[in-house]
Amino acid sequence: MIDLSIPILLLGVGMLFVVMAVYLVGRQIALSRQRGAFECSLQRRGLVTRSSWQHGLMRFGTDRLRWHRAFSLRVRPEVVIRRLELLDVSRRRLPSRIAGEEDSFLVEFTLRGGRTIVAIVDLASGAALNSWIEAAPTGLVMGDAD
Repeated sequence: MIDLSIPILLLGVGMLFVVMAVYLVGRQIALSRQRGAFECSLQRRGLVTRSSWQHGLMRFGTDRLRWHRAFSLRVRPEVVIRRLELLDVSRRRLPSRIAGEEDSFLVEFTLRGGRTIVAIVDLASGAALNSWIEAAPTGLVMGDAD
């Protein structure tokens, strides 16, 4: 008599990997095709190690920015930056390290409570991000003079 439990178990594990791969790729494609999405790397603090850069997608919303890590299982964004929490946004141009590549911006968000989020975006996304910040309704940003 042949024991079929091992091949069925292997088939189940294989199907689980296929489903997870389809989910990850589908999630990444769905996020990147949404309006207002652009590639962005955030500096994140780890529990054990020092901070590291993680690649992902950031999306504009009317009152917030949502950052999703690339190829993550999470459905919700990992970082949310609300317009109400913004105290200051500074950016500086970073020259490209490789000849022929485009420069980028280092954007630093200072939030209420002393929290700081650092991101790297390309030039076009940096200009769009600057426009999003400047297009805030009067009084919606903490540092607003009106």
